Formats: sequence, C-alpha cells, structure tokens
Amino acid sequence: MSWIAACMVRYRLVVGAAMLVVTGLATWGYLPDPAPVRATRDNASDSSNERTPLQPERVTTSDLVSNRFDLAQSESFLVVECDDFFRPDSVRALRATVDAVEALPIVDTVFWLDRIPLINVFGFADPLLPETDASPETFAEARQRILEHPLIRGQLISPDGKTMMMPVVYDWLYVGSDEDLIAPVVATARQAFEEALAASDADDPPSFRIRLTGYVPLYVAQKSAFDRNQTTFRIIAYSLVLILAVIMFRGLSAVLLVAGAPALGMYWTFGLLELFDVRVNDLANVVMPILVTMIGLTDGIHLMVHIRRKRAEGDTPLEAAEHAIDTIGTACWLTSLTTAIGFVSLMLAHSRFVRDFGRDCAIGVLITFVAVVTFIPLLSTTRLARNVHHGHERDFIRGGLRRTTWIVDALITHRFAVSTAFAVITALFGWWSLSLKADDRLSDALPDSSEAYQALAHSDEAFGGIEFVQTVIRWPEEVEADSPRILAAVREVERMIDEEPLLSHPLSIDNLLSPLPGDPNDLETRMTFLSLLPQDLRGFFFQPEHRRTIIVSRVQDRGIAQYAPVFDRLEQRLSQLDGDLDGFLGWLEGAPLSRSRNLYQIVVDLTRSLGTASIIIFFVLFIVYRSLRIGLVSLIPNIFPLVVTAMVLVVTGQSLDMSSVCAFVVCLGIAVDDTIHFLTRYRAEVAVDGDVRAAIRRTFLGVGTALVMTTVILVCGFATVIFSDLRAHRTFAVMACSTIAAALVGDMLALPALLATFARPPKAPVASVEPDTPPDAQPEQAIPESSGTPAS
Repeated sequence: MSWIAACMVRYRLVVGAAMLVVTGLATWGYLPDPAPVRATRDNASDSSNERTPLQPERVTTSDLVSNRFDLAQSESFLVVECDDFFRPDSVRALRATVDAVEALPIVDTVFWLDRIPLINVFGFADPLLPETDASPETFAEARQRILEHPLIRGQLISPDGKTMMMPVVYDWLYVGSDEDLIAPVVATARQAFEEALAASDADDPPSFRIRLTGYVPLYVAQKSAFDRNQTTFRIIAYSLVLILAVIMFRGLSAVLLVAGAPALGMYWTFGLLELFDVRVNDLANVVMPILVTMIGLTDGIHLMVHIRRKRAEGDTPLEAAEHAIDTIGTACWLTSLTTAIGFVSLMLAHSRFVRDFGRDCAIGVLITFVAVVTFIPLLSTTRLARNVHHGHERDFIRGGLRRTTWIVDALITHRFAVSTAFAVITALFGWWSLSLKADDRLSDALPDSSEAYQALAHSDEAFGGIEFVQTVIRWPEEVEADSPRILAAVREVERMIDEEPLLSHPLSIDNLLSPLPGDPNDLETRMTFLSLLPQDLRGFFFQPEHRRTIIVSRVQDRGIAQYAPVFDRLEQRLSQLDGDLDGFLGWLEGAPLSRSRNLYQIVVDLTRSLGTASIIIFFVLFIVYRSLRIGLVSLIPNIFPLVVTAMVLVVTGQSLDMSSVCAFVVCLGIAVDDTIHFLTRYRAEVAVDGDVRAAIRRTFLGVGTALVMTTVILVCGFATVIFSDLRAHRTFAVMACSTIAAALVGDMLALPALLATFARPPKAPVASVEPDTPPDAQPEQAIPESSGTPAS
C-alpha cells in the first residue's frame, strides 16, 4: 500500500481530476432520459385528445357478479360498521353512500350485497335489501335471508351482521396521485352516509364508522408512514450525529471531511448504477444507503483519527495523508473486500431479489471505499483542513482509554478464561438463536394509528381476513362436467379446509347450490342445478373448459410463520386426492401463498448468507494475513455481536423478518470493519518488537479511540429511530444498536484475550516498521502470566 499512498499524495491533481470525472459520470446517471419522457408526454397528449370520460352506463347485476366477485382481485375494501343495517334509514344511507362513491371519477365500481340477488331454480329474484318503505317484518326477514346467504355471509357482511365489506375498483385513468386514492373516497362515503341519516329525521339514528383498507390503502399508508419517518428521523439522527461528531473531534473541518466521504460514496454508487442501467431493487434501495454510510463513516473516522494524530505529532499535511493511506488504507481495503465478497455470496441465493441485492451492495461497498480513501486524504492536504488537528489534545475518549489500560492488563492476565467465556457465550447464544423463525406480516410495515391498519385488524376479526387463497380441483378427462364426483371432491376438500381454523369462510359451487331445493345429499341432481345458474355467477367457481373448480378461503394477517404449516398440511392432503378420488388433482394458488413463500425464501437466503459471509471472511483473513490462527481468532468477534442480537429477538419474542435480517446483514459489515482495523493495527505493532502483549496494549490504545467514537455515533444515530411508529423501523433500530454495541465489546474485550491466547509473535521482528503508538501512551509494564496458560 506504500507506493499507492505515495502516488496518491504525489499526484494529487490527477487524483482530484479523476474524482471530478467520476462525479460527472455519476451526475450524468442521475439525469432523466428525455426520450421516454417525451414519448410519455406525447402518448398522454394523444390519449387526452382521443379519449373522453365515459358516461356511466347501465350495468346488469350478472355483469357485476362476474366482474367483482373475485374478491382476491379487489384493490380496496370499504369497511362499514353499523349497529343496525336492517332499518330504513340505514339502507337509505348505504345506497346513498355507494352512489356517491361510484360518482367519483377515480372510482369505477363499488360491489356490495344489494347487487347479489336471491338464487333460485328460475334464475334471479329481487334484491335482498328491501325498499326503505318496507315494514319492520320485511327488514327482519331480509336480515335472516342475508345472514344465511352463501355468497354474502362472511364475504360481504360479517356473520354478526355488524360490518359490511364493499370491494372498490378504481379507474386509474383519473388517478393523479396516491392521495387521491384514499381521502376523497373515505370523505365522500362518510359525508353521504351522514347526510342520508340527517335527512331521515330519525329519533335514534344508528351509529356507524367507515374506513378503507385493502392492498391499495395499505400500500399508500405504508409509503406515507415510511417517507414521513424516513425524513423525520434522518433529520434528527443526522443532527445528533453532527453534534456528537463536533464534540468528539473538537472541530468542524474534521466532521465535514468524515461526513462528506460516505455521502460522496453514496452519490457515486447510485449515479453510476443508474448510468449503466443497473436497476436497484427496493431492498437495496433501503439497505444500501445505510450500509454505505455506516462502513464509509467507520473507515473515515479511522482515517481522520490517524491524520489528526500525525498532524499533532508535527507531520505536514502531505506526510499525514500519506501515512494514513499507507497504515489505515490496507485495513479499509480489507474491510471493503470482505464485506463485498460476503454480499457477492448472496448471488448464489435462490431468489433473484436477493441476488440483485447482493450485487448492488457489493458494488456500493467497493465504490464507497474508493470515495473514502481518496476524498479524506486529498482534502486533508488543502486549506480546508489546515486546522484539522486542533482539539486533538483534548480528545476525552483517548484520555479515557488511557485510564482503562488496566482492563487490557486484566484481559491478558486472564486471557484463557476470557476467551473460553466468550466462546461459550457465542456458542450458547448461537444455539438458542436457532429457534428464530422467518415471518412477515402486512401490519409490520404500518403504524398502529393508521386507519388502513385498524380496518385490516377489524376485518381479520369480523371476516377472517381480506386476503384469499384459492384451492383448485381438477378432474380427469373421462369425468363429465356434470358428474356428481366433482361435487363430492369439492365437499371433501372443504372438509379439509374446515379443519384448519386459520382458513375462514370457504366459498365454492357447493355454497351456490345450497339454497336450491332438494336433497343436499343427492349429488347428481344438485349438479344438474348448476347448469341453471347464470354463467356469470358460476363462471368464477366452475370452469369446465379447463376441467377445474375453485374454492376460495379467507386468510388473516397473522404472518407467514403461522400460515406456512397450514399451507403445507393442506397441500400434502391435496396431493393425495389422486389416490383417494381416482384421478382428481388439487393444489393451492393465490397471493398470500406466493408472497409468503417468496418472502420466506428471501429471509432464508439472507439468513444463510450470514453464515456463508462468516466463512468467506475467515478464508479472506486467513489468506491476507497468511495466518490460520488470525483467521480463527477473528470468528468469535465477528459472530458474537450477531448472536447477541439474535438473543435479543428470542428474549423479546420477535421473529426473523425482512427488517431484522437486513439489520444483521448491515451490522455484520460493521463488526467485520472494526475487527479488521484492530487486527491490521495489531500486525503492524507486533512487527515492531515481537512482543504480543505489548502490541495488544498499544493496539487497544491506538485503535480504541476510533472504535469507541464510531460506536457512540452510530448507536446514538440509530437510537433515535426506536421512537418510530413503524414496528419494522423500531426492530431495525434496536438490532442495529445492539449489534454495534456488541461488536465493540467483542473487538475491545474478546479479541485482545483471543490474540493473547492464540497469537504467536513473528519469527524475526521487523525493526524498520515504525511503531504507531500515541505519543503520550504509558510505558509498557510487565504483565504476569496466568497460571496454567501457555505463554503466547
């Protein structure tokens, strides 16, 4: 690294010009491509000239049933709660509400129970809800009829009759922004309901509540909360970090250099990825800025602490910058290399989402390394940093470490006991952490105060969920479409579904046929009735052209950890249909199933990558340091913070979700970063005189300042996020704080003891290596050997 350091300092103008070129290329990547914009504008102009808003046309009931009864495809659900729906003023208010919402330009249709007529052998009869001038007896009969209706009970009205669910479909041509999707719909519905009740002049009007939930409202609520929290806590965290950094560095110039390096690295990373058309997925978009900032800040602090110390010792700015690159640059390169290789290992994962995430983060880490080792040394030689060393003599962290050298003495004296204790704790915590399970819920990314979340929770309780899983049954070619064996298979599968308490309100052709007269056990006759039902109604559940029928069941937002065994059991039993029913096949489909398995695979891939990265880090350190002992010694300090944080999850009853696994991935980079800086410094110190114990003591004093400073800044910055109203943010913050704090413990306590126990001095000390000990460090003292422990 010496010749690189000399070249970078000697040819500063060339380095500066190269940085400007890279910055220019990154800026080019941020510029929008004008061609697609013009094409979009032209297309929008053509569209506006050729298309005019369609006038509402009369839609038949059967069309609505056909288009809207696939509730799994619904974009939103209007959830209406009322203490009594079956009274004239309530029915009038409901109809006024539906009409008002459908009159909104952004709404295509609203589907509700008033548009599902009675089913009989003659076709469709009158709507279920009576006219508002009907008698109380008629409303009582309507209530009983509706709560027994197979297409309505548990689907469009709760079994207790207190909550209605109305699927809403948007007309996306008129949607201008995310805000248009929620507030206007809810406000219009509430206003229409209130005005209709006020016009009825009832003495005791019913109480009601109207909320909106579903995929679209949940997404909008999640995005709004995420953006709000991200902006708020970034400002708070960055402000706190800036204040702490100014206090610790005792100067603004050092803070600006340290903060500017990771910011430049992040700017370069995203700009160059955009320039070369590398699409960054959502996971990398969230994690990579944090990862790049943390690793860049950690390496930057190590460089700056070294530059300030050398300047305080009397070196010129050029000499201090060259010495920092030569001494600290190697450690920075090793940390970036090992972290990048760990992320490259993710490209072996099953999920393409995870593979792209690993690729993007590996690129980001390497680009940030270049930004840090060029930006800080280069600007430290300019007038901007002429007083960068001022305040170094008042560094209270370094002073505090000098007063704690007795800790190092105790660690070395009792090195075998300390090493054993950390090894046992790491093994026990690792074993206990194996009980963690992968999980993910929609509500994890939503604030508890969100109306969409509250409506989701209420729908889970009242309806059994707003998500749907389809059980598909396919009959063999020799079976006719009206065969009673089909209905027998449906009933057999429904019996399996009923045995799973987490699956609610299955809906199938058996439900469609149940109101019809005749013996329910006469399957042959009931299958002939199926042909009497309109195709628009039975078409979703019964598809003879594909030889299949569908059973729809509701799924709650309880997490994939609870539903994965349910799906596995049901699929296992469905796989036996071929033998039990002679040729019938069955399987599961639906968004909950695919999402749960995709997310589960992502979490599993990320979790496995932690173990893979640890093994890769061991081999990289073994190769770089050419020492098997050093490679083995590095394992415990790197794994210890991860298992400590895993135990935090176990103790608090948490699970492995996307936010927690991302925290592991990010903080592994920090743990490795600190360990490599300590080991690299130790190797340089032990080469001076061959004294392992003295080298450990000098390394503790020399690297400890940067390690403590990095830990305090990062922990305080992440701690502010603990007050977020998003559970995922709180989990990430708690894990980040615990991992970073545990990494400091591992590197400052476990690593010195392990080195004293297992490290061996070089065969011949290299006298030419300059000792890099703080000028005011205390002289070395003899450290007694611990009884029964072999000398290092």
